Amino acid sequence: MDNPRGLQDLWEKEFEAKSIWGNRIFCFTFAVCYPSTSLLYYLNGNPNYQSIFLIQITCSSLVALIILLHFREKITSQNASFYSRMLMVIFHSFILARFQTLYYYDLSINLTLQLIFSFWVLRWKFNYALASSVTTVLFFSLALYINGEDVLLRFLKEGGFFYFLGQSVFPLVMQMRYNKQYREFIYFHSLQRQNKELEKQNLLAKEAMQAKSDFLSTMSHEIRTPLNGIVGVIHLLLQEDLRTDFQKELVGTLKFSSDHLMAVVNDVLDFNKINSNHVKLAREPFNLSFFLENLEKTFVPRAQEKELDLIFEIDPALPAHLTGDQVRLNQIITNLIHNAIKFTEKGFVKLTVTELKRDESRTSLHFEISDSGIGIPLEDQSSIFDIFVQSSMEAKRGNRGTGLGLAITKELLRLFGSEIRLESEQWHGSRFSFCIDFEYSDQQEVEEKPVGIKVILPEARVLVVDDNAINLLFATSLLKKIGLQYEKAENGCEAVEKFNHNHYDLVLMDLKMPVMDGFEATQIIRAQGALTPIIALTASAFTDERDKALSNGFSEYLVKPFLPNEFYDVVFAFLKTEEQSPANGLRRE
Repeated sequence: MDNPRGLQDLWEKEFEAKSIWGNRIFCFTFAVCYPSTSLLYYLNGNPNYQSIFLIQITCSSLVALIILLHFREKITSQNASFYSRMLMVIFHSFILARFQTLYYYDLSINLTLQLIFSFWVLRWKFNYALASSVTTVLFFSLALYINGEDVLLRFLKEGGFFYFLGQSVFPLVMQMRYNKQYREFIYFHSLQRQNKELEKQNLLAKEAMQAKSDFLSTMSHEIRTPLNGIVGVIHLLLQEDLRTDFQKELVGTLKFSSDHLMAVVNDVLDFNKINSNHVKLAREPFNLSFFLENLEKTFVPRAQEKELDLIFEIDPALPAHLTGDQVRLNQIITNLIHNAIKFTEKGFVKLTVTELKRDESRTSLHFEISDSGIGIPLEDQSSIFDIFVQSSMEAKRGNRGTGLGLAITKELLRLFGSEIRLESEQWHGSRFSFCIDFEYSDQQEVEEKPVGIKVILPEARVLVVDDNAINLLFATSLLKKIGLQYEKAENGCEAVEKFNHNHYDLVLMDLKMPVMDGFEATQIIRAQGALTPIIALTASAFTDERDKALSNGFSEYLVKPFLPNEFYDVVFAFLKTEEQSPANGLRRE
């Protein structure tokens, strides 16, 4: 809360600044023009005009001294104009008392014009205006009364009454102006204070968002790095000849737990990426039929295990090729079908895809995932899409999860410009539906070259750079299995030194390492003119870090934890390989 004294001091400075030019104009005008009014006495034939002129010149000289004090910052403009006004009242009262005035009508007009000028230029406080008006009425009345009661009455009759009436109104007008300016000041100051508070809150929110992003980025690295080692070792064990069923069961249990842990980590980080606007939808052509066929094959084993009818009801008139982000579409439908199978013990799970409308360039598709499961109580339906929220039915049945699947689905549909709808009744199943607009595409989907059974590259050399011993073991074991030669480095400095003394066909570089990180090491290698492919191995899945890596000399970006086939796909993309045909053993290049 602002200090009232401090606010008042601020207003005093503000008011002085707003009124300074009016006060200065008043002082200068009075200093120059007041002696010239003696000309009226001369024109009216007053024999004392010379004496009156000397008195007025004396008054103007004192006003000039006041102006000098003001410009030397000895007094404020408010005080300068007030003192000048009071000097004029005193000196003019002396003139009225000492010398007889013949034409009071002219005097009234002259004084009224001065008052109007004061109304126009001055911005005084009420006490200044009141003191000026009271002094003027009293001193002028007394000065005229000294010359006789009839003189005062004559002045009042010839316009003096309206002049005194104007003097009585003068303090009220000044006060109204003062109050208006003060209210504007308080309003502006209040807005300014609110804006500062909003800026402060906005800054705090940005700092909190940055702290959250930094925390999740750090946690992404700290969790994914050891998780990559766990997943890697489990896959290496699965490729070994396990001697007993008990060993196979243990490794199978480890694989199940690691897959579940990886899914949880991916869900948490994926939601943060979407919610922080780090996710941008791709625009790539894809074959809708192939997409739905592959999606169905994914869930057949799980549906058969629970003896459920998995139904894919697809409109045969759908366009063959669309343009959009099939990865995110797959994530949406997968989340919904996975939940449907998870919470359905008997009956069916069905995906229905229909076309709502079509024009020359776009089509609107309606997706519906329905089931005959336990349903969602009405009281839970409004919050089921919130982060970390599960329905009470799920909790009672022991179906625990991250509570992120539907939240991620909702956010992904927001990116598509759509929203999800829910219809459900407890014990009578659920129906989730949404609509997405896609562009047509006549472009055929480019099929990637399949990975061969055996890669023949006896002379290829790979440098693997990672400070984590388990990750080094996993990556080098995968290279060893396909016959690639490799060397290891534990930090960027060691990697640069080995690169300068040896030839490598490929570099696998971790980003975060002690001594020298992957970014600096890659920049040093690129500065030497080397064109060797360098693949970033990182535990961060954030788009901005991927963009940073690709713009700093890396050729590709592989996120930990990765599976063997993902690793081989990236490696083979940057090496000239020969594949051994599984059918006839022929090599093709």
